[in-house]
Amino acid sequence: MKSQGIDRRTAIKRGAAAVGGLLAVGPLSALLASCGDDSQSSSSGSGSSTQPFALPYQLSWLPNVEHSGTYISIEEGTFTDLGLDVQVLPGGPNAQTVATVVGGNALVGGDGADNIGAGRSQGAKIKIFGVRLQKNPLCIMSLADSPIKTPDDLHGKTIGVAQGNQTPWEVFLKAADIDDSDITIFPVQYDPAPTANGEVDGQVVFAINEPAQLAAKGIDTNTMLFADYGFSIYAGCYFALEDTIKNHTEELAAFLKGERDGFEKNLADPSLGVKYTLEKYGKDLDLDPKQQQFQSELLKTVMVTPWTEANGLLTMDPAEITRNIDTLKLAGIEVSSSDLFTDEVLSAM
Repeated sequence: MKSQGIDRRTAIKRGAAAVGGLLAVGPLSALLASCGDDSQSSSSGSGSSTQPFALPYQLSWLPNVEHSGTYISIEEGTFTDLGLDVQVLPGGPNAQTVATVVGGNALVGGDGADNIGAGRSQGAKIKIFGVRLQKNPLCIMSLADSPIKTPDDLHGKTIGVAQGNQTPWEVFLKAADIDDSDITIFPVQYDPAPTANGEVDGQVVFAINEPAQLAAKGIDTNTMLFADYGFSIYAGCYFALEDTIKNHTEELAAFLKGERDGFEKNLADPSLGVKYTLEKYGKDLDLDPKQQQFQSELLKTVMVTPWTEANGLLTMDPAEITRNIDTLKLAGIEVSSSDLFTDEVLSAM
């Protein structure tokens, strides 16, 4: 049997919007105190013209097809041609990407704007300089023959919500101005079975994950993205220490060029990312090839928007940044757009 659980966000990642629960405040505070100011950010290399610039990149999650663009640009030499030696550091249920970057073990990290914003509010001198997943993948998944298409369809329904998704669900209700008095919450785990077998009318999941698991079994679903109804929290953000962004702008711009090139290739041929995921980067994860193919094909639904079609993958819409800040406030994260986001690297591409 192919593994399912290792290929989805667990409570540690999906509960990221919880106030005070995004990062362990004590350990992060201690790490910030021990690291001092920005001295960690210059430890990765000098950017010599004769040696590739070493760029350790902490993934937001385990090495599945979600990170396919990175694998493609490593394997096809794009990063090498750009003067970079990108070293992938797999994430996982116990990974804390902000702590990894602040501690100097990665130059670039990948995570959601909620985790990064929480770290920033706790004193981490980090900023987001690009965004991979323009639309947050959190959604309500329902069966195609009884779809939940709009928030109004939630009334009178039973919705499966995992403990780690409870806070994002509550933030979504606030953002969409939904009265949940007649909505029944059914506790679930990170498994799409409750939707498939009819225990619930809908379930809070990642649109690029659980629907693909069911599609691989021949079960059609409908997804209603939180992002389409006021829940604006970027996922798959690229972030680094402010000092890194200041001192290595060109190298980070080259990194984003490589990421864009790799994901453009995967969007054109989703099987390409599946190939490198299964053959090398996720080889030991016992991933389901069919599910990974579906997931690779679904990436475009959260990566491509009218904004990115006009301005390029990974770029950030100022209006969407404002909406992110507003949604983060609903989650109890107070941070300004100028503190959390910078376009310095994108401008250097």
